[in-house]
Amino acid sequence: MTRPLVTVVIPNYNYARYLGQAVDSALAQTYDNREVVVVDNSSTDGSLDVLRGYGDRVRWFQQENLGQSGSRNRGIQESRGELVAFLDADDVWLPDKLVRQVALFSDPDTGLVYSGYTITDGALNPVEEVAASKRGRLLRAMALSAGWATVIAGESTAVVRREVFDRVGLFDLDLSFSSGWDMWRRIACHFAIEVVEDPLTLYRQHSSNLHRNIELLERDKLKAIEKMFADPDAAPVHGLWRRSYGAAHLMLSGSYLQVGRWPKAFSHATRAALIWPPSVAYVAAYPLRHLRRRRGELGATR
Repeated sequence: MTRPLVTVVIPNYNYARYLGQAVDSALAQTYDNREVVVVDNSSTDGSLDVLRGYGDRVRWFQQENLGQSGSRNRGIQESRGELVAFLDADDVWLPDKLVRQVALFSDPDTGLVYSGYTITDGALNPVEEVAASKRGRLLRAMALSAGWATVIAGESTAVVRREVFDRVGLFDLDLSFSSGWDMWRRIACHFAIEVVEDPLTLYRQHSSNLHRNIELLERDKLKAIEKMFADPDAAPVHGLWRRSYGAAHLMLSGSYLQVGRWPKAFSHATRAALIWPPSVAYVAAYPLRHLRRRRGELGATR
């Protein structure tokens, strides 16, 4: 049986310092029926020099800066494969990632396969492993955990059947932090989702990660949830809107709390409790959880 071609799409903007490691990890896959496509958002560093060094082993395109969503969309449009895999320019794959995920597309109802991942520091030293386990029809699970990245976390873990985009459309250019969540949610409206539970991606944390912009996170997350409850295809979960928004406000409250912005944290905690009253117990436990976290951090530095 012919193995499907996988197009690896790598969006890039001024990540010359990391880009080579990402591309190398895609080229080093034990699954050899793949192509690597890099879409550069008009980088001003040495990114193009890095790409020229790969010759014809990589197809790359430069365009105006349309953000990661715009880069991924261009990569999808330029793809030749039956499957499309996404890899951020600052992340790295383990060598057997694609071979293990492609094997799970034998069921034609499967539209997406994701995996666990390992959080690392800037030098790729492991910090924490994040396992993944949810599979099947996941729209309800995504709605219930709308504020959290507990279902499908990280675009770099995902492989998608190319024809799925003909059904659900491309990434939303108006979203950044939540563009992946929004796409996976739309896929979950129509297709089953599979998972490799083991961590197959190294997710690099560094000072310029998008997730550090909490205001953008707040705006994006609430907009993505609003889209879900306005989407007729998501009608089966429309009755869960209180729990979904409650989860989102809890997450935002915790995010602001972590950086010491207490008024914003309190505001979102209050909204969570008003929208979904069971949130009160979780909010009430904030001080104790915060104290335990601080003690753990202090203990780790001694």
